[in-house]
Amino acid sequence: MKEPDAALLERCRQRDTEAFAQLVREQQDYVYTLALRVLRDPEEAADLSQEVFLQVWNALPSFRGESRFRTWLYRIVINRGLNRRRRLERRPQSVSLEQQMPHPLVATQDDPHTEVWHRERQQVLWEQVQQLPDKYRIALTLFYQHELSCAEIAEVLDLPLGTVKTHLYRARQALAEALPRGEKDVL
Repeated sequence: MKEPDAALLERCRQRDTEAFAQLVREQQDYVYTLALRVLRDPEEAADLSQEVFLQVWNALPSFRGESRFRTWLYRIVINRGLNRRRRLERRPQSVSLEQQMPHPLVATQDDPHTEVWHRERQQVLWEQVQQLPDKYRIALTLFYQHELSCAEIAEVLDLPLGTVKTHLYRARQALAEALPRGEKDVL
């Protein structure tokens, strides 16, 4: 996710609705993807995305820029998403892999057999990721899908850097143990 232009953010702080519409267009895929990872329900993720942007609209005038905008935005998504998830925990949730992964994790080759093989490996991997506890699943999503550094993840989740590294390590270990034989090289 690219950081929004400082001029655009300033226009948003001044309540420029056109600038805010542009900001939403630039950030909506990332917000939705993260919301989907937290909630595992496309409809709930879409609702959460709208709530997040409403909160951003209301809070932008007070955004001081002490952290990067995307860190601030991710923190809003994570906090609101986890709160919503607690309320929805008892509801059965089912999300297809296509809805979870808008972009492939592994680049595919021109060979159709290789492409199918990569997709099957991705499916196995992300099915196992969905079984991880929230703290591990969210850390992996931020690190691999959103390409945040460990320091950025620590800031987003308001955790010590060492805790983030431990979450990533334990998540990888849990995936390695859960993957079928022959699939461990996916990690």
